[in-house]
Amino acid sequence: MKLIYSIPDKLYYIQNFLDYPTYKKIHYDVFRSKLINLKSTKDDWEKDLKYGHKNYVKNTILDIKYKPLQKIKILLENNIFHKLKIKNYHPLIHSMNDGSGINWHDDNGHEYGITYYINRRWNEKFGGEFLFMDKNANGFIPLVGNSLVIIKAPLMHKVTPVMKSIVPRKTIQIFIDEEKENDRKNS
Repeated sequence: MKLIYSIPDKLYYIQNFLDYPTYKKIHYDVFRSKLINLKSTKDDWEKDLKYGHKNYVKNTILDIKYKPLQKIKILLENNIFHKLKIKNYHPLIHSMNDGSGINWHDDNGHEYGITYYINRRWNEKFGGEFLFMDKNANGFIPLVGNSLVIIKAPLMHKVTPVMKSIVPRKTIQIFIDEEKENDRKNS
């Protein structure tokens, strides 16, 4: 695990997040398994998120009992760069084909947004970069397999449109919500 870039308490970009066998299992399951049934976000997402893109992101909910996801959760709670307290989280798989992207947004309504990159190889000409902007910093994060981006909301970010890629841009998205008063009482 290697921290590549950070804006303390806002953004962390970590490469080599998982051990190789776990990463390989996720890659196989997401790219080759028939068990993953992706659906279009065309009717589910706010208009502003998808405005101007000729294609829509596809996604599906990821079972929290999926063993590699449990490993990601443990590492998020125990990593040396920014430990997270995870009670309420929502994991998804995102798949982006030619022409799909996500416009500027800040993950408002969530405490954290996390992107785990699955693609093993990705050409920079394919687009799909993660852009971010803050009052003190802005930039982009390249798509590198087995890397992870942690964002503490609100932080403005977007994904540039995917352009003529040979394979879709695939990620695991995890949204972490603040612990609610009812959750504390029931713990």
